[in-house]
Amino acid sequence: MSAPPAPGSPRPGPRREERPRRPTIQASLDVETLSVARALAEIALEAGVDWLEAGTPLLFCEGLGVLSALRAAFPATPLVADMKIVDGGYYFGRLVARAGATHLDVMATAHEATLRGAGRAAAEFGITTLGDLMLADDLVATARRVEACGMQYAMLHLGAEHRGVHRHLSPLDGLDEVRVAVSIPIQVVGGLSVEQAVEAVRRGADSVVIGGPILPGDRGPGLRAALREVVQGVREAAGSRRREA
Repeated sequence: MSAPPAPGSPRPGPRREERPRRPTIQASLDVETLSVARALAEIALEAGVDWLEAGTPLLFCEGLGVLSALRAAFPATPLVADMKIVDGGYYFGRLVARAGATHLDVMATAHEATLRGAGRAAAEFGITTLGDLMLADDLVATARRVEACGMQYAMLHLGAEHRGVHRHLSPLDGLDEVRVAVSIPIQVVGGLSVEQAVEAVRRGADSVVIGGPILPGDRGPGLRAALREVVQGVREAAGSRRREA
């Protein structure tokens, strides 16, 4: 994988993300310290994961400096800043790009100006912005709004407390409808099991996020084995999808 562009450098023109030829797997580093995050990241990358995510707890506890530290430790790996932005799309896009992130998530139900600001940051600083559909009343309409505002991904996201209360819900709910509605890539996140990650890719997801309950897991051999199972399953599902296309 080639190194990501230098963070924070202005880029001319619009940023439109093509659907990746191979779906990506993102490891969510939802921990509180950089040392633990770095150890988990090493395990994830050894298992074949594509992207790393500086999780919301990590950013709250360690600050934006964690992005620079992870960038220095893993210079060729895409790095997502899971900030769940609801205001200041351009401003925070600039900050995370300068700190070393390549991706930023913004809540898709934020004001349109926030989404357009994030899209502008993507164009100027070369980052990729993800519109998080969590708690959107109309997933299809909100995903279309994300695309219209110049963001690069629509993210289907079932929150931890939400799925804890409503156990009948699945992070894959709405995937088929959103896949038909937008042309930008789709990411799926929300307590995915191995089976759900594989099924999401079969049904057209372009990226899946692995966090709890798989990660951090035992932070050792069990985690390595689980992540390798995800990687193998996703790669096989992607191959089947290409053959069927």
